Amino acid sequence: MCGILGIVGANPDRIGRAAFDSALALMHHRGPDESDTWWHVDESGVLNAFGHRRLRIIDLHPASRQPMYSDDGRYVLVFNGEIYNYLELREELEAAGHAFRTRSDTEVLLASFVRHGIECLHRFIGMFAFAIHDRQRNATWIVRDRLGIKPVWLQRDGDQLLFASEVKSILALSGKPRELNPAAVSSYLSFRYPILDDSFIAGIESLPPGHFLHFQNGTQTISEYWDPAHAFAAQADDRGEGWYIEQLRETLESAVRYRMIADVPLGAYLSGGVDSSVITALMAQQSSDPVKTFTIGFEEEGYNEFEYARIVAERYATEHREITISGERYIEEMERLISFKDAPLAVPNEVPLHLMSRELKKYITVVLSGEGADEIFCGYGRIYRSPGDFEKLKSVTDPDFLARAMQKYGTTTFASELDHFLNIYSYTDAALKRRLLAPDFNNPSLDDRIRQKFQGLFDRVADQGYTNQIAYTFEKVHLLGLLQRVDMTTMATSVEARVPFVDHRLVELAFSIPIDHKLRWNEGGAAASRLLLSDEISEVHDTPKYILKRAYEDLLPDEVLYRRKMGFPVPLNDWFGGRFRDYARDHLLSARAAQRGIYNANGIREVLDSNALEDDHALAMKIRMLVNLELICESYQPH
Repeated sequence: MCGILGIVGANPDRIGRAAFDSALALMHHRGPDESDTWWHVDESGVLNAFGHRRLRIIDLHPASRQPMYSDDGRYVLVFNGEIYNYLELREELEAAGHAFRTRSDTEVLLASFVRHGIECLHRFIGMFAFAIHDRQRNATWIVRDRLGIKPVWLQRDGDQLLFASEVKSILALSGKPRELNPAAVSSYLSFRYPILDDSFIAGIESLPPGHFLHFQNGTQTISEYWDPAHAFAAQADDRGEGWYIEQLRETLESAVRYRMIADVPLGAYLSGGVDSSVITALMAQQSSDPVKTFTIGFEEEGYNEFEYARIVAERYATEHREITISGERYIEEMERLISFKDAPLAVPNEVPLHLMSRELKKYITVVLSGEGADEIFCGYGRIYRSPGDFEKLKSVTDPDFLARAMQKYGTTTFASELDHFLNIYSYTDAALKRRLLAPDFNNPSLDDRIRQKFQGLFDRVADQGYTNQIAYTFEKVHLLGLLQRVDMTTMATSVEARVPFVDHRLVELAFSIPIDHKLRWNEGGAAASRLLLSDEISEVHDTPKYILKRAYEDLLPDEVLYRRKMGFPVPLNDWFGGRFRDYARDHLLSARAAQRGIYNANGIREVLDSNALEDDHALAMKIRMLVNLELICESYQPH
C-alpha cells in the first residue's frame, strides 16, 4: 500500500532533508495519496529519518498518515503492507486498555509493538515491511513479512543504514559508486532472479523474508522469526484426503476473506488457470456485488487464455474485461517497467501484468492474484515428479530410457539430489552461459556461492525427502521472484496486489499434507510411467495440485480444473526471431555494451545471426533477458 524510506545512524552533514524528500518522491507511484517525513537529529548529532508515501487502502482519513507516532512519542513507525487480522488484534488491545485514535491497521501494528515488543510479529496475519524507531533507546527494528511479499532493500555505509521499498531511492541518497554485482548477473541468467538476497547493484541487499534487523549504535543484527521447515514433519501422519480438503477449504477461504478487507474497490486477476479461478470463485461467494475481473493476452493466435477466463467469469457473473496487446507495445512498456523495478525483468509476463494493472486501476485499487499455489501444491509437475528420474537413473538399464535421459539432462549420472535439482532448475546451462557472458560474470566462484545457497536449503530439510526439499527451496527462492514481480507490476500503477496462496497459515498446512495428496498418480499411472521421464509423465499419468483441484470441484468445471497447465504464453521467438532481432542487436552489440565487459559479443552475434531464435522459445528468452540486463545498465550506468 505504500513506499517507505529511512536512514539511521547518519551524519546530517552528508544528507540533507531536501535530498531525502527527493529520494522519497521517486516512489510517488507506490503512494500517490499522501507523503510525510520524520527527521530527527539527536543530542549526539546523529540523524535518524523516516519517509512514507501512502496509497490509501484501509481508513482513508488523513489521521492514519505516516510516519505514525506512539501516544508518548517514543516510537515512530513507517509501514508498507496490510495486517489483515487487525480488527481482532484491536479488540484484544482495547480489552487491555489501549485507546485508538484511528481505524487503521497501522495504529494496531504500532500498539502491538508497544505492548508486545518484536514478539508481536507472531500475532500478525498479513504482508508487511515496516520500520520502528525507539527514540528512548535509539534503536531501530526493520521487519519483512514471513514470505517476502513486500520488499525491503538495505545498504550499509559505515555507521549508517539506509533502507527503502525500492533500490532507486537508496541510490539517490547513497554516496557509494554504482557497481554492477556479478553474482546477481550470473544468478539472473541461471535462475531468472538474484537468489543471494542481493541486488544488481553491489552493496544493496534484500532483507530476507521472515527476518528482522535490529540496529543500535552502529551495530546491526539480523534474526529469523519464522520458517516453514517444521511443517513437513506432520506428513508422517496421513489424516486422509477428506480431512485435508476440509482444512484446505477452511484456511484458503479465510485467506481470501481477509484479503477482501478494504475501504477501496477491489477485484481479481483471472487468467483462466486453476489458481486465479479458485480465488475468483471464493470472492464471488463472499461478495454481494459482482467481482471485477481482468485478463490479458496477445494478438498472436494461441497466446491467450481468454476462453477459459470467460467460462469462470460467466459462471460467477463477474464484471470481466479482456485486454489484448501487441509486440510493439510490449517492447515499449518493457523499457518503462525496468525503471520501476530497478532490475532486469525476470519473466516475459511482467509486461502484460503491468499493462493489466494500469487498465484495472481505472476501476479498482486492490487486486487479488493467484501466485504461490504451484510452490506449495506441487504445481510444477515436471520438476516435482523429477525425483523419480533421479531414482530411475540409479537402476534402469533400458537403452531407450537412458538415451532420452541423456537428451534431457546431458548426463545420466548425478552425484547427489542437489546436482540433479540444479540441472533441471537451471534456466541456462553452463555451455550457453559461457557463450553469452564474459568470464568475469560467469566463473566457478560465483557458481559456488550460488550452489552453497541451495545446499543450505536442502540441508535444512534433509530428513524430509527429495520432493519436499524441492518444495521448500521453491518457497524460499522461486516464490520470491514471483512476489517481486507482482509487487513491482502493480505498485508501479498505484495498485495493491494481495496473494491468498501466500498466507503463512496455508503454507504451513500445505507442507503438512503428504505428497501423494498433492501430486496424485492417475489410475494405472505409476505402472505406465516405469520407463518414462518426469516431463513425459506430468499431466498425462498424474495430476499436479490434486488436493486443491479436488477441493473445489463443486465450484469450477473440469475443463478449468483439469486442463494442462499453460503458464502465461508470450510469443518471444516470433518477435526476437523476427521483427525485434535488430532491436536486440542494437542494444547487445553496441560499443557501449562492449565497454561494460559483461557480454560475450561473439557468442551473442552468432545467436542473433542464426535462424535458431525463430524456432527456439527458450533461446529467445535468454536474448530477452540479456536485452533487459543491458537496459538496466543503460538506465543506471553501473561501472
